Amino acid sequence: MRIRYALIAVLTTVLTACGSTLSGQALPGEMDVRTLDVGSYPTEPINAHDDDPVPAFYAMYEVAAMRIADYVINSRDIDAQMVYGKRARTVSGGVMPSALGDETAMSVVAKKHKMLYGFESSGAAKDSRVETYGGWPTKKADNRVTATTMVLQFPDTDRAAAAAKEFYDTDFGMQEGRNQPVAVPGHPAALSHWRPDSPFLRTVLPHGPYVIAFLLSVATPDQQALTALASNAYTEQIAALAKTTPLTDEQVMTLPWDPDHLLMRTLNPEQLPSPSGDGYYVVTGKHGILHYAGDQLPTDRHYIDEQLTKMSAQQVALSWGSIGIRTPDAQTARRAVTEKMFPWQVEAEAASPPNLPDSACVENKRPGASKRFSCILAYNEYVGIVSGNQLLDAHQRAAAQYALFANSR
Repeated sequence: MRIRYALIAVLTTVLTACGSTLSGQALPGEMDVRTLDVGSYPTEPINAHDDDPVPAFYAMYEVAAMRIADYVINSRDIDAQMVYGKRARTVSGGVMPSALGDETAMSVVAKKHKMLYGFESSGAAKDSRVETYGGWPTKKADNRVTATTMVLQFPDTDRAAAAAKEFYDTDFGMQEGRNQPVAVPGHPAALSHWRPDSPFLRTVLPHGPYVIAFLLSVATPDQQALTALASNAYTEQIAALAKTTPLTDEQVMTLPWDPDHLLMRTLNPEQLPSPSGDGYYVVTGKHGILHYAGDQLPTDRHYIDEQLTKMSAQQVALSWGSIGIRTPDAQTARRAVTEKMFPWQVEAEAASPPNLPDSACVENKRPGASKRFSCILAYNEYVGIVSGNQLLDAHQRAAAQYALFANSR
């Protein structure tokens, strides 16, 4: 009985206190993402059950190449005129880019010397194409300056040096006597050649276990301008590689795949888990993602860089048309939404997704836009950007992306 009376006394005191006024403001709980219209899009990350996807062993070279993307210079680092991205991809399996020369012949050399992985990135001063297939390259006359940067890693210094020489000798020998060797100021080990009636220069340089290569062009045939451009390109690329370390074949096999789980948090409509070095399924730092301007991102590298800098982007993922960005904090992520920090110029407003906090949408009216509508949203320190040709589809993707962020750990 004494216990019962004591409980009654306590309850009486509590109920009496409930009649008093307390200062402060109630904070809403996080919304129930199950109420969102996500269509048929997934709302759980691929690793929702603590089961991270493990790429096949041959795909680990793609992962290694994505890692080095943050240490490969892009065209703007060579010459500030070259703001337009044209192409980027990982290099693996010994299959060489055409910018290095005849693909078949260069691939034979790469396989002979056991190339591990590499990365290629191209850019130009105007948004027009450089053609590198079928022999010596050509381009539209109005493109003043172009550059393709290639960084390839070999098992050791000796194999890199041997590969660089054989790349050069093979390519030079295929030019039917029309090309001439040239020297690059400040980089005497560079092996380079040009054609006096062409505005292009192809050059390779062994640097430790790496082979650095460039295909460069200027407005008109000008050997001095080309070699000056190559000299600056080598200086910048060597400095960039000094910030990382080469990998052994064994280290490649044990690289963490998406270690911070940003890619796992980014909407993957078909939930395809394999790394894709052409930019469809890739995660890098802010610098590395700029290589994909002109492919999975708009061509203007300068504008993309400005927008990512505004939101202090620490890491960026591209996932089959979706973009995931990690910022320093929730306040920065929300500001990215309120200021509509899309990586392209915004043309027109569009209705926001219903019942979705911290989100905004736009209509893309520019020629060449891949999708008509795009939405941006924030969840904690993460920013998601999704697109669709129908506004309902864009809304459903945005809702699914929000749910993915909420359901990720």
